[in-house]
Amino acid sequence: MQRLLPADATTPPGLAEEVRKLRYESDYLQLEVSRLRSLVRYLTADIIHDLPMQRQTKDSFDYQWGHTDDGSWIDNHPEIREREPRLVCQYSGLPRDWFTGKTVLDAGCGSGRFSWAMASMGALVTALDQSASGVDHTRRACAEFGDRVVVRQHDLTRPIDLSSTFDLVWSFGVLHHTGNTYGAFSNIASLVKPGGYIFLMLYGEPTGRDSGEFAYYTEVESLRRHTSVMSFDDRLKFLQGLKGDQAGGWFDAVSPEINDTYSFYEIQLWLQRAGFGDIRRTMDHASHHVIARKVS
Repeated sequence: MQRLLPADATTPPGLAEEVRKLRYESDYLQLEVSRLRSLVRYLTADIIHDLPMQRQTKDSFDYQWGHTDDGSWIDNHPEIREREPRLVCQYSGLPRDWFTGKTVLDAGCGSGRFSWAMASMGALVTALDQSASGVDHTRRACAEFGDRVVVRQHDLTRPIDLSSTFDLVWSFGVLHHTGNTYGAFSNIASLVKPGGYIFLMLYGEPTGRDSGEFAYYTEVESLRRHTSVMSFDDRLKFLQGLKGDQAGGWFDAVSPEINDTYSFYEIQLWLQRAGFGDIRRTMDHASHHVIARKVS
């Protein structure tokens, strides 16, 4: 995270040293905030289900899958059928032919676009989501695959009554909205069989590597507070007026109250403790796209 001031013959030596000192202090404070946020999340994991923000987050996603284009992609965005299989391979680093005959758990399937993509490549898919609207859309989207896709409503923070037989457990952009990311991770990680893979997409903490990271998260939080008392309908209309055809993505980021970010360091620790090795990021992106293999 170290960011030293570039050498510049016109910069007074005293000023350069002061800026260097302030940057070290800033980096240190970022690391401390990261550690404290992590600790707070562990301490609140057992009470999060009783807080209004957790219920609001669940309701927000149920609205998203039931009332927006994100939910009705099978009708409004047929191009997803061409795009998503390619993205699954790109995100996971696994080739298309790997999926044939493999057992896959889509942990937090949303409206089912990744479930559909993996089934279209020959996988046997079990899809779970806490949202009734998401489950309905996923069933409809994957109906063509018959019993090769099984869809169930389930909260990932609760124990999952499935055996450890999956070749791949896939969870894209879900765990950081649960309020108990580590608990949900532990529940799904235990379902990977030895030699199998887990793939996670989790929001990354802003680090200052890209100057736009802090600006983005500041805008997200400002919009969340500005729209907090609006109905979901009004919130979506407001974002459509502000962001145009990007409103769907902004609704996904702004509307849920629980929207946690993580360091790659912490994710690596989780994976190692859960018996995974060959841990690697598959994308150069502010969010973490991570795949790892179960070795024990």
